[in-house]
Amino acid sequence: MEEETVIQNDFYIKLASEAQMPEVFADFYKQEFTSVINEETGEETLTPEGDPYLVTHAHDYAIDVIGTLHEPTGTMLTDEEGNQYPQMAPIEGWHVNVRLVGDTKREAVEAINTIYGVVPNSPSRVWL
Repeated sequence: MEEETVIQNDFYIKLASEAQMPEVFADFYKQEFTSVINEETGEETLTPEGDPYLVTHAHDYAIDVIGTLHEPTGTMLTDEEGNQYPQMAPIEGWHVNVRLVGDTKREAVEAINTIYGVVPNSPSRVWL
């Protein structure tokens, strides 16, 4: 009997902080440029316009930037109306989910997953 290969399409990524996003997800950022042609030389100069931005969805992928997750500390608090609710504390890291629908960005996502991928016990957000 031949062993079936399972292709992973959902990835759970945990970075140390939001500041890592542009570097780690560089293949998913876009930068607009203004083109200026020098009339004397005909040489084109591209000047960055605005800041690079994350492209969170395309035909072959979707990125869900979750950010900081929180979990109950075990302590219950009471609001002004007497309602109890759990005290929440941030979970270390900056969390991002990626779903691949095609293979265009598979190599980039798998490279990110190799370094930053996690397997959550109970994901806070999942793809439907």
